[in-house]
Amino acid sequence: MPVNARPEFFKAQSRYIEARTREEKIAALEEMLATAPSHKGAEHLRAEIRGKLAKLRGQKTSKAARANITISKEGDAQIAIIGPTQSGKSTMLAQLTNAKPKISDVPFTTTKPEVGVAEWKGVKFQMVEIPSTLAPSMMSIAANADGIIVILDPRRDLDEQRHQMGATLEKFRIRKPHIEIIGRTDVDKEYIKAAMWQMLGLIRVYTKEPGKKPETKALVLKQGATVRNAANVIHKDFVKFFKFAKIWGSSKYAGDRVGLEYKLKDGDILEIHA
Repeated sequence: MPVNARPEFFKAQSRYIEARTREEKIAALEEMLATAPSHKGAEHLRAEIRGKLAKLRGQKTSKAARANITISKEGDAQIAIIGPTQSGKSTMLAQLTNAKPKISDVPFTTTKPEVGVAEWKGVKFQMVEIPSTLAPSMMSIAANADGIIVILDPRRDLDEQRHQMGATLEKFRIRKPHIEIIGRTDVDKEYIKAAMWQMLGLIRVYTKEPGKKPETKALVLKQGATVRNAANVIHKDFVKFFKFAKIWGSSKYAGDRVGLEYKLKDGDILEIHA
């Protein structure tokens, strides 16, 4: 028993002793490892915790634990939020979206996925907070999401948390783009939303009708998309009866006329004439 351990360690240890399922034990041990003393005298303790984790992770999960949970995608992209307990995931979700998750100083308060929608420059991000147990059934959401935000707790060893989260993503074979945020503070909303957008590798195109202002809702397309791709999304007849399009943004001159194969850029304004 470490003499200089923080109260969080002993709370996690109690949860480990009381845990009944494999997932609960793994979550408690991960919390113990994150909050255990880092001095040389605690090396044996940390090695013992890692050994227990390795043994539990090697065991097969029950059918109930393997039953995947899915969240239907809404908006332009789905972003999963993962991280250790008490790292600030619920706080960030509440600040960025319309969600009202329960925020508490009690570890593992979030027991089910929490969902909210964030808006940025005509784009809608569906954000899903994954409970800190990181159970296989929950991580299936992260595996199916378009991108991931990893939240770390600044009060704990950041390298240890990065290792833990990296191991978790690798365990579930999740190798998609992700961004890292240091949590538990007021978030820079614009910075995080812009970072999410860059992570996704998509482009925004704002359509407009002749003589009118551009739409505020963006048309979200893959990088390399052409006027033809955009026209097909808007209405198939736009391609069939296409005459020309005008572009503001990436064209050499504002309102340049372009054809169907013109490659669009992020932030372009598109006016189709058919």
